[in-house]
Amino acid sequence: MLALRVARNIDLGPFSMYLRQHGINHRINEAGEQQELWVVDDADESVVRDSFAALQRGDIQLEVVERESHGPSVGQGLIETVWRVPVTMVFIIVTVLLFPVTLGIEAGEVGDWFQLMNFVSFDLVGDRVYFNDLEATLASGEYWRLLTPIFLHFGMLHIVFNMLWFWEIGRRIEVMNGGLLLVTLVLTSSLGSNLLQYYMTGPGFFGGMSGVVFGLLGFGLVWSRLIPSRDIGLPNAIYGFMLGFLVIGFSGVFDLLGLGSLANWAHLGGVIAGAGVGLVWVGVQKNSLLK
Repeated sequence: MLALRVARNIDLGPFSMYLRQHGINHRINEAGEQQELWVVDDADESVVRDSFAALQRGDIQLEVVERESHGPSVGQGLIETVWRVPVTMVFIIVTVLLFPVTLGIEAGEVGDWFQLMNFVSFDLVGDRVYFNDLEATLASGEYWRLLTPIFLHFGMLHIVFNMLWFWEIGRRIEVMNGGLLLVTLVLTSSLGSNLLQYYMTGPGFFGGMSGVVFGLLGFGLVWSRLIPSRDIGLPNAIYGFMLGFLVIGFSGVFDLLGLGSLANWAHLGGVIAGAGVGLVWVGVQKNSLLK
Protein backbone atom coordinates (compact mmCIF):
# COMPACT_ATOMS: atom_id res chain seq x y z
CA MET A 1 0.00 0.00 0.00
CA LEU A 2 1.21 3.49 -0.85
CA ALA A 3 2.04 5.23 2.42
CA LEU A 4 4.05 8.27 1.37
CA ARG A 5 4.84 10.34 -1.71
CA VAL A 6 7.60 12.97 -1.59
CA ALA A 7 9.77 14.94 -3.99
CA ARG A 8 12.59 13.07 -5.69
CA ASN A 9 15.29 15.35 -4.27
CA ILE A 10 14.50 14.33 -0.65
CA ASP A 11 16.91 11.76 0.73
CA LEU A 12 14.76 9.01 2.20
CA GLY A 13 17.76 6.82 3.07
CA PRO A 14 17.94 7.70 6.80
CA PHE A 15 14.15 7.51 7.13
CA SER A 16 14.16 4.11 5.45
CA MET A 17 16.79 2.93 7.94
CA TYR A 18 14.62 4.25 10.78
CA LEU A 19 11.63 2.26 9.49
CA ARG A 20 13.70 -0.93 9.21
CA GLN A 21 14.89 -0.49 12.79
CA HIS A 22 11.24 -0.39 13.84
CA GLY A 23 10.33 -3.51 11.87
CA ILE A 24 8.34 -1.81 9.11
CA ASN A 25 8.74 -3.67 5.82
CA HIS A 26 8.67 -1.26 2.90
CA ARG A 27 10.08 -0.38 -0.49
CA ILE A 28 10.83 2.94 -2.18
CA ASN A 29 10.18 3.53 -5.87
CA GLU A 30 10.88 6.47 -8.14
CA ALA A 31 7.85 7.72 -10.10
CA GLY A 32 8.76 10.61 -12.35
CA GLU A 33 9.81 13.55 -10.20
CA GLN A 34 8.57 11.90 -7.00
CA GLN A 35 9.41 9.02 -4.69
CA GLU A 36 6.84 6.59 -3.38
CA LEU A 37 7.18 4.62 -0.17
CA TRP A 38 5.10 1.43 -0.12
CA VAL A 39 4.43 -0.74 2.93
CA VAL A 40 3.53 -4.43 3.07
CA ASP A 41 1.23 -4.20 6.09
CA ASP A 42 -1.72 -1.81 5.77
CA ALA A 43 -1.48 -1.06 9.49
CA ASP A 44 1.95 0.53 8.91
CA GLU A 45 0.59 3.18 6.54
CA SER A 46 -0.44 5.61 9.29
CA VAL A 47 2.76 4.89 11.24
CA VAL A 48 4.89 5.88 8.26
CA ARG A 49 2.98 9.09 7.64
CA ASP A 50 2.98 10.09 11.31
CA SER A 51 6.69 9.33 11.64
CA PHE A 52 7.58 11.35 8.54
CA ALA A 53 5.49 14.26 9.78
CA ALA A 54 7.26 14.06 13.13
CA LEU A 55 10.59 14.03 11.32
CA GLN A 56 9.70 17.20 9.44
CA ARG A 57 8.63 18.90 12.69
CA GLY A 58 11.94 17.95 14.25
CA ASP A 59 10.38 15.60 16.83
CA ILE A 60 12.49 12.71 15.50
CA GLN A 61 16.23 12.94 15.10
CA LEU A 62 17.77 10.50 12.62
CA GLU A 63 21.42 9.62 12.83
CA VAL A 64 23.16 9.17 9.50
CA VAL A 65 26.31 7.06 9.75
CA GLU A 66 28.68 8.06 6.99
CA ARG A 67 30.79 5.31 5.44
CA GLU A 68 34.53 5.82 5.24
CA SER A 69 35.67 6.66 1.74
CA HIS A 70 37.64 3.41 1.52
CA GLY A 71 34.75 1.30 2.80
CA PRO A 72 32.91 -1.27 0.70
CA SER A 73 30.03 1.05 -0.20
CA VAL A 74 29.63 -0.35 -3.71
CA GLY A 75 29.49 -3.92 -2.44
CA GLN A 76 27.05 -3.01 0.31
CA GLY A 77 24.86 -1.19 -2.19
CA LEU A 78 24.84 -4.25 -4.44
CA ILE A 79 23.90 -6.51 -1.53
CA GLU A 80 21.04 -4.20 -0.55
CA THR A 81 19.78 -4.20 -4.15
CA VAL A 82 19.94 -7.99 -4.40
CA TRP A 83 18.16 -8.32 -1.04
CA ARG A 84 15.28 -6.23 -2.36
CA VAL A 85 14.74 -8.47 -5.42
CA PRO A 86 15.14 -12.09 -4.30
CA VAL A 87 12.84 -13.53 -6.98
CA THR A 88 14.82 -11.88 -9.76
CA MET A 89 18.03 -13.27 -8.32
CA VAL A 90 16.63 -16.80 -7.91
CA PHE A 91 15.68 -16.97 -11.59
CA ILE A 92 19.13 -15.73 -12.62
CA ILE A 93 20.95 -18.15 -10.33
CA VAL A 94 18.89 -21.14 -11.48
CA THR A 95 19.43 -20.21 -15.13
CA VAL A 96 23.19 -19.89 -14.67
CA LEU A 97 23.40 -23.19 -12.78
CA LEU A 98 21.55 -24.95 -15.61
CA PHE A 99 23.69 -23.43 -18.37
CA PRO A 100 25.98 -26.52 -18.63
CA VAL A 101 22.95 -28.59 -19.71
CA THR A 102 23.37 -27.40 -23.31
CA LEU A 103 27.16 -27.76 -23.49
CA GLY A 104 28.16 -30.18 -26.21
CA ILE A 105 24.90 -29.89 -28.16
CA GLU A 106 26.64 -28.51 -31.25
CA ALA A 107 28.94 -31.53 -31.22
CA GLY A 108 25.97 -33.87 -31.04
CA GLU A 109 26.36 -34.67 -27.35
CA VAL A 110 22.85 -34.73 -25.90
CA GLY A 111 22.68 -35.30 -22.17
CA ASP A 112 19.86 -36.64 -20.03
CA TRP A 113 19.11 -33.23 -18.55
CA PHE A 114 18.71 -31.67 -21.96
CA GLN A 115 16.35 -34.46 -22.98
CA LEU A 116 14.26 -33.79 -19.86
CA MET A 117 14.13 -30.03 -20.37
CA ASN A 118 13.38 -29.79 -24.08
CA PHE A 119 9.86 -28.64 -24.96
CA VAL A 120 8.86 -32.06 -26.28
CA SER A 121 10.38 -35.46 -25.68
CA PHE A 122 12.47 -37.03 -28.42
CA ASP A 123 14.39 -40.20 -29.30
CA LEU A 124 17.89 -40.46 -30.67
CA VAL A 125 18.59 -43.15 -33.23
CA GLY A 126 22.16 -42.86 -34.37
CA ASP A 127 22.61 -39.28 -35.51
CA ARG A 128 18.91 -38.76 -36.16
CA VAL A 129 16.43 -37.09 -33.82
CA TYR A 130 12.78 -38.17 -33.75
CA PHE A 131 10.54 -35.73 -31.90
CA ASN A 132 7.30 -36.73 -30.21
CA ASP A 133 4.39 -34.33 -30.56
CA LEU A 134 3.22 -32.13 -27.68
CA GLU A 135 0.05 -34.12 -27.09
CA ALA A 136 1.98 -37.36 -26.59
CA THR A 137 4.50 -35.58 -24.37
CA LEU A 138 1.80 -34.14 -22.11
CA ALA A 139 -0.11 -37.42 -22.10
CA SER A 140 2.92 -38.96 -20.41
CA GLY A 141 2.62 -36.38 -17.62
CA GLU A 142 5.70 -34.34 -18.53
CA TYR A 143 4.06 -30.95 -17.98
CA TRP A 144 7.25 -29.30 -16.77
CA ARG A 145 8.42 -29.16 -20.40
CA LEU A 146 6.02 -26.28 -21.02
CA LEU A 147 8.33 -24.10 -18.90
CA THR A 148 11.83 -25.60 -18.78
CA PRO A 149 13.05 -24.43 -22.23
CA ILE A 150 13.52 -20.93 -20.79
CA PHE A 151 16.50 -22.29 -18.85
CA LEU A 152 18.22 -23.67 -21.97
CA HIS A 153 20.80 -21.30 -23.43
CA PHE A 154 22.98 -22.07 -26.43
CA GLY A 155 26.23 -20.22 -25.93
CA MET A 156 27.73 -17.69 -23.55
CA LEU A 157 26.52 -14.65 -25.50
CA HIS A 158 22.97 -16.02 -25.41
CA ILE A 159 22.81 -16.39 -21.63
CA VAL A 160 24.70 -13.17 -20.82
CA PHE A 161 22.43 -11.10 -23.09
CA ASN A 162 19.27 -12.59 -21.58
CA MET A 163 20.39 -12.39 -17.95
CA LEU A 164 21.44 -8.76 -18.25
CA TRP A 165 18.03 -7.83 -19.64
CA PHE A 166 16.19 -10.00 -17.14
CA TRP A 167 18.05 -8.30 -14.29
CA GLU A 168 17.47 -4.81 -15.64
CA ILE A 169 13.72 -5.24 -16.23
CA GLY A 170 12.79 -7.97 -13.76
CA ARG A 171 14.13 -6.19 -10.70
CA ARG A 172 12.18 -3.04 -11.55
CA ILE A 173 8.96 -5.00 -11.85
CA GLU A 174 9.63 -6.86 -8.61
CA VAL A 175 10.35 -3.68 -6.66
CA MET A 176 7.22 -2.03 -8.00
CA ASN A 177 4.78 -4.96 -7.91
CA GLY A 178 6.32 -7.67 -5.73
CA GLY A 179 7.89 -11.07 -6.26
CA LEU A 180 4.63 -12.98 -6.71
CA LEU A 181 3.66 -10.86 -9.70
CA LEU A 182 7.10 -11.42 -11.23
CA VAL A 183 6.75 -15.20 -10.82
CA THR A 184 3.31 -15.06 -12.45
CA LEU A 185 4.69 -12.96 -15.28
CA VAL A 186 7.63 -15.31 -15.90
CA LEU A 187 5.40 -18.41 -15.93
CA THR A 188 2.82 -16.81 -18.22
CA SER A 189 5.45 -15.47 -20.61
CA SER A 190 7.12 -18.89 -20.66
CA LEU A 191 3.90 -20.59 -21.68
CA GLY A 192 3.06 -17.96 -24.27
CA SER A 193 6.51 -17.93 -25.87
CA ASN A 194 7.10 -21.69 -25.87
CA LEU A 195 3.64 -22.64 -27.12
CA LEU A 196 3.61 -20.08 -29.95
CA GLN A 197 7.12 -21.07 -31.05
CA TYR A 198 6.13 -24.75 -31.11
CA TYR A 199 2.86 -24.32 -32.98
CA MET A 200 4.36 -21.96 -35.57
CA THR A 201 7.61 -23.84 -36.28
CA GLY A 202 6.97 -27.38 -35.10
CA PRO A 203 9.05 -29.52 -32.72
CA GLY A 204 12.74 -28.79 -32.43
CA PHE A 205 15.48 -27.58 -30.16
CA PHE A 206 14.75 -24.07 -28.92
CA GLY A 207 15.15 -22.31 -25.62
CA GLY A 208 16.33 -19.28 -23.73
CA MET A 209 14.92 -16.57 -21.52
CA SER A 210 14.45 -14.10 -24.36
CA GLY A 211 10.74 -14.85 -24.68
CA VAL A 212 10.37 -14.04 -20.99
CA VAL A 213 12.41 -10.85 -21.40
CA PHE A 214 10.03 -9.75 -24.14
CA GLY A 215 7.19 -10.65 -21.78
CA LEU A 216 8.66 -8.36 -19.14
CA LEU A 217 8.90 -5.60 -21.74
CA GLY A 218 5.30 -6.16 -22.79
CA PHE A 219 4.19 -5.90 -19.18
CA GLY A 220 6.33 -2.82 -18.53
CA LEU A 221 5.03 -1.06 -21.61
CA VAL A 222 1.37 -1.61 -20.68
CA TRP A 223 1.88 -0.87 -16.99
CA SER A 224 3.90 2.31 -17.47
CA ARG A 225 1.50 3.69 -20.09
CA LEU A 226 -1.70 2.98 -18.17
CA ILE A 227 -0.35 3.90 -14.71
CA PRO A 228 2.35 6.50 -15.51
CA SER A 229 2.56 7.60 -11.89
CA ARG A 230 4.16 4.21 -11.12
CA ASP A 231 6.38 3.90 -14.20
CA ILE A 232 9.00 1.15 -13.75
CA GLY A 233 11.60 3.59 -15.03
CA LEU A 234 12.67 2.12 -18.39
CA PRO A 235 13.44 4.74 -21.05
CA ASN A 236 11.14 4.76 -24.08
CA ALA A 237 14.19 4.03 -26.23
CA ILE A 238 14.46 0.58 -24.62
CA TYR A 239 10.94 -0.34 -25.65
CA GLY A 240 11.61 1.00 -29.14
CA PHE A 241 14.88 -0.94 -29.44
CA MET A 242 13.47 -4.27 -28.31
CA LEU A 243 10.31 -4.00 -30.43
CA GLY A 244 12.49 -3.02 -33.38
CA PHE A 245 14.63 -6.08 -32.65
CA LEU A 246 11.47 -8.19 -32.81
CA VAL A 247 10.48 -6.78 -36.21
CA ILE A 248 13.97 -7.18 -37.65
CA GLY A 249 14.05 -10.77 -36.42
CA PHE A 250 10.98 -11.61 -38.47
CA SER A 251 12.52 -9.93 -41.52
CA GLY A 252 15.25 -12.59 -41.71
CA VAL A 253 18.11 -10.08 -41.59
CA PHE A 254 19.90 -11.97 -38.81
CA ASP A 255 19.85 -15.16 -40.85
CA LEU A 256 21.28 -13.36 -43.89
CA LEU A 257 24.08 -11.92 -41.75
CA GLY A 258 24.95 -15.39 -40.48
CA LEU A 259 24.02 -14.55 -36.88
CA GLY A 260 21.86 -17.63 -36.48
CA SER A 261 18.14 -18.25 -36.32
CA LEU A 262 16.12 -16.48 -33.66
CA ALA A 263 13.05 -17.85 -31.91
CA ASN A 264 10.99 -14.96 -33.24
CA TRP A 265 7.63 -16.53 -32.48
CA ALA A 266 8.76 -17.08 -28.89
CA HIS A 267 9.58 -13.38 -28.66
CA LEU A 268 6.16 -12.44 -30.03
CA GLY A 269 4.41 -14.92 -27.73
CA GLY A 270 6.24 -13.45 -24.76
CA VAL A 271 5.24 -9.88 -25.64
CA ILE A 272 1.59 -10.86 -26.03
CA ALA A 273 1.53 -12.84 -22.78
CA GLY A 274 3.34 -10.12 -20.82
CA ALA A 275 1.06 -7.40 -22.15
CA GLY A 276 -1.95 -9.53 -21.21
CA VAL A 277 -0.70 -9.89 -17.65
CA GLY A 278 -0.11 -6.14 -17.61
CA LEU A 279 -3.69 -5.38 -18.61
CA VAL A 280 -5.08 -7.73 -15.96
CA TRP A 281 -2.79 -6.36 -13.25
CA VAL A 282 -3.59 -2.75 -14.12
CA GLY A 283 -7.28 -3.60 -13.76
CA VAL A 284 -6.67 -5.24 -10.38
CA GLN A 285 -4.70 -2.26 -9.11
CA LYS A 286 -7.21 0.32 -10.29
CA ASN A 287 -10.09 -1.63 -8.74
CA SER A 288 -8.24 -1.79 -5.42
CA LEU A 289 -7.74 1.97 -5.47
CA LEU A 290 -11.47 2.53 -6.03
CA LYS A 291 -12.43 0.53 -2.93
